[in-house]
Amino acid sequence: MRNRWSKESVKTLILSALSAGIVVSAVWTCRHTVADGPAPITSGERASLVRLAGQLQRQTPPSACGGSSSSARLFAFDPNRADSLTLLKLGLESWQVGNIMKYRRKGGRWRSPEHFSRLYGLSRSEYERLRPYLRIAAADAAPRYGGWPERSGGEPSDTCARHRYQPVEKYAEGTVIALNSADTTQLKRIPGIGSWKARRIVDYRTRLGGYVSLAQLEELDDMPPGLSRWFTLDEVSPRTIRLNRASFKELVRHPYLSYEQTKVIVNHVRKYGPLSSWSDLRLYTEFSPADFERLAPYFRFD
Repeated sequence: MRNRWSKESVKTLILSALSAGIVVSAVWTCRHTVADGPAPITSGERASLVRLAGQLQRQTPPSACGGSSSSARLFAFDPNRADSLTLLKLGLESWQVGNIMKYRRKGGRWRSPEHFSRLYGLSRSEYERLRPYLRIAAADAAPRYGGWPERSGGEPSDTCARHRYQPVEKYAEGTVIALNSADTTQLKRIPGIGSWKARRIVDYRTRLGGYVSLAQLEELDDMPPGLSRWFTLDEVSPRTIRLNRASFKELVRHPYLSYEQTKVIVNHVRKYGPLSSWSDLRLYTEFSPADFERLAPYFRFD
């Protein structure tokens, strides 16, 4: 009986203590919340709230108005037809979407997934992330044999159809053509080169001012391996630019000058007068000896 009474006594004492604690806690809460205003938050409580906010932020889905590419939802899309909201959901930045819309308003169309990689401001890693989901409609795709997609609302004529699907006769192995004077018709006869790639070779030649080395063909993406074996470097003097008299716009268009390098040249000429040689720029971190070597054939200092 004594042991049983002792256990019951202990239980009674515990319950009494808990009840007293609840009453004291309620009184304290009333005093501090009603009479004196909110109680201050301790440093430990503040740290817990910061951790909770961080957890909630990580669990919150990105906004439909943009977001990081790492959390973007990827799906098939056509860059020639997708609206702004669709492009933003893919993780593209708002200014990149603006560039896409501006290009399309001017009548531009991407003819292939690789063509989309040339979007201004799109890094190679971003392109590789989007590449499996790019879809180009047949009406916009680059024609395989040099013809153009048929117009909507009518059937192509027999003459047009024969022109579109007639295979181009390719050169035999061992054939060599002049790189600086070859036109697109000749270039399309090289195995692995179609209309689009032939036009890129010619366009790059124009932007450079002419090829001075067969190795420059390696600067073009998505070309067949061993392309240089089909060419000889004809002795044609490249078009040169007068470095001290050219405008900013003319200089920055050259493939070998970046925006920052062009600023250095223009500002140097404005502050210190005409450049006499590339050595005048040797102290600028924007330039390296390799830059001067490849720029030399295309610029003069008179």
